[in-house]
Amino acid sequence: MSVELPAAFTDFMRDVHQRVADGDKAATTIESSDLLQCDRVYGGLYDSAKRRYGFRYFHTDEHTRDFDLHLDDISAIATGSTTHLNLWQCKKGCGCLHASENSYCTHCDSIRHFDDYESRLRIHEPHADDNTRKLMANLRKVGLAILDYHHEHDHFPPHTTHDDSGSRLHSWRSLILPHLGEDAIFDMIAFDQPWDSECNRKVWNHRPSAYSSDDRDVPLTQIVAVVGSETIWPNSQHRAWSEIKTGTSHTIAAVRSNRLTTNWMQPLDSDIDATVNDFQENDQMLAVFVDGHVETFRDVSKERFRELFFI
Repeated sequence: MSVELPAAFTDFMRDVHQRVADGDKAATTIESSDLLQCDRVYGGLYDSAKRRYGFRYFHTDEHTRDFDLHLDDISAIATGSTTHLNLWQCKKGCGCLHASENSYCTHCDSIRHFDDYESRLRIHEPHADDNTRKLMANLRKVGLAILDYHHEHDHFPPHTTHDDSGSRLHSWRSLILPHLGEDAIFDMIAFDQPWDSECNRKVWNHRPSAYSSDDRDVPLTQIVAVVGSETIWPNSQHRAWSEIKTGTSHTIAAVRSNRLTTNWMQPLDSDIDATVNDFQENDQMLAVFVDGHVETFRDVSKERFRELFFI
């Protein structure tokens, strides 16, 4: 369907067009899903070679419109020669509009159903062994589950829940279970009781496959959040997507720790200093970013690695 471009979106395209003309790196060279932002629009350059950009416009608080644009399209919008674009309605009728007919809808779909990350790892990580690819694919599932949680609740999960007295009850790893496709395990947990209550101890051995690794027995996991006041996991509240100013493709959501091992249900995670020290001592670490992509860190300074946790 042909859609008239909202004035706010057109104004933002003029701003992007000017930033490209000025040589702004966020608009010309740095690939990201959200480094270009205004009040109702966020997006970025996702393919620098082909000069393609993706943007999401919030038509209302509940309905979004997604745009996939070439730089020439942005120029045409900015100069006023393009006032309408063709978009596709969500097939489930939620009111969102998409850049292509079979696009993922954040309101109706789980992104994990659109993902075949392990197959792509064989292309992009040809030297990784099968175990490493499996660990990366598991981290990817965790990252997408965190995203799905945000799409449902309008914020990322808290790193731990608390009872009325402030005592810790449950980990974020338990909260995202439905978004990992682990509804049965989620339904077994008594969330009004501590993670290690007699009732909840019976769930320990039902560790989800996404939290597993070959060298750690059930119920242990090495997948942890990195908690801190300037990360996506603050100590006492939860974060929203809009608070991340460094770009979701440049902000780490969770890591596979080399030395910290915990019960997958225990509300125990790492902090920035401990994680950076772990990376420095072992000279490698797997991490999933807020946008869901996974990286293996090796040849990077500890200072640069530290920066990637800050929002």
